[in-house]
Amino acid sequence: MLRREASADGVVPPPPPSGFFQGLLDSLPALLMVLDAGGTVRYAAGQLDRLGQRSYADLVGSPVADFVATPEERVLVEELVTITGRRAQGEMVGPVRLPYLDVDGTVRLTEAWAVNRSKDPGMSGIVVILLPESAYDLFDQALTAIVKDVSLDETFETLGGALRQVPVTRECYFLRPGQDDRGLVRSPDRSDMPGPPTPGPWDEIWAGAASVECESLSQLSSALREQARETGFASVACFAVHRGLEGRADACLVAWSREEGRMTPFARLALERAVLIASLAMSHRSEDDELKDAALRDALTGLGNRRSFFQALEAVVALGEQPAILYIDLDGFKAVNDKLGHLAGDAVLRVAARRLASVMRPTDDLARLGGDEFAVLCNGSPSREQMVMIAERVVEQLSRPLSVGDGETVDVGASIGIAHELPVGTPVDTILGRADHALFEAKGKGRGQWTFATVE
Repeated sequence: MLRREASADGVVPPPPPSGFFQGLLDSLPALLMVLDAGGTVRYAAGQLDRLGQRSYADLVGSPVADFVATPEERVLVEELVTITGRRAQGEMVGPVRLPYLDVDGTVRLTEAWAVNRSKDPGMSGIVVILLPESAYDLFDQALTAIVKDVSLDETFETLGGALRQVPVTRECYFLRPGQDDRGLVRSPDRSDMPGPPTPGPWDEIWAGAASVECESLSQLSSALREQARETGFASVACFAVHRGLEGRADACLVAWSREEGRMTPFARLALERAVLIASLAMSHRSEDDELKDAALRDALTGLGNRRSFFQALEAVVALGEQPAILYIDLDGFKAVNDKLGHLAGDAVLRVAARRLASVMRPTDDLARLGGDEFAVLCNGSPSREQMVMIAERVVEQLSRPLSVGDGETVDVGASIGIAHELPVGTPVDTILGRADHALFEAKGKGRGQWTFATVE
């Protein structure tokens, strides 16, 4: 019963109008039920359609255990009723997370709380409140999947389904490099939604942004804007997933909304939670991968090594494609070793590796070939202009002073030889030989230069 407190001037407000209490119960953002000792529904109010679109008539008189998915879950519901009935009056039991069957057979989740009111003459039963399914219910499933070592695709599928629920209610997918880092794939596979290869906010994520929110279609390119309109979307947000020490994202969460405007803070918190779970899944998978491919990693920098680079290059040549290669050599590295020692030289190599990784696209293969030589295999048939942009970013990053510890910095730099659009079928050794010769020519021009290999 609601208490009517007197105001400061001693006036007691009038009682609520007729029907107020029933209206209040029917407006609850949850499902409220009163069960008898056997678990049969005696009364129901609130958002009844949240329990599988069922009506009052469907619920009252039915055992509540009839609405769960499996015999094991039926036992769990029956135990909830039995345990609550044994508790002291007013003592709560819960929460219990229960799957239930929608009228169409879909399994959904609810969180149940119960309280014993069997000695209350006005109720004489067990009061149960069921909270509607939300994104957070499915987040727990995704975390469980990580522990069970399911695939990243399955984890991303679960997170994508979760983000359709409140408080997000967006259509989402994750972008990440495909097998052998060739192209970008979507998880779940939402080819019906706008996205790459069309340029969009995901490109800002690959460039280093933590998140990008486009509140209206006017912020998108004309091509992406048209795709969004055709599919009924009005805004989009992107989030970086599993950012390493160098700030580079390994994946991107794309969240499309059919409503224009800024997302609510509740939706953003849930999206950030999904990003955290996805990052955890990728980190867990990375640890497993590191154990499997230790022979393909450079121990000093953590990049791919010469063997891994040759394997990736040979695979591209075998497919009949034209590889695009950047052959990078640090300027002034020998002077660092001679003046400060090899420990300082190792520090320079580690910092250089992080900076190189920060300017690479997620589909590029970056490796340390040995000494102060690095190489990049740029997948996806990049244009000459794109190769120039990558080379310029490399020169810019490595032209800044590099820390070697104890507050000391050194100035090095990078020279680059580029092999691009060589004839199809050019042997791997010839491709690297051309890139190496172009590197030699670049060094002859002075520090921080790049040169394209000639095509004969």
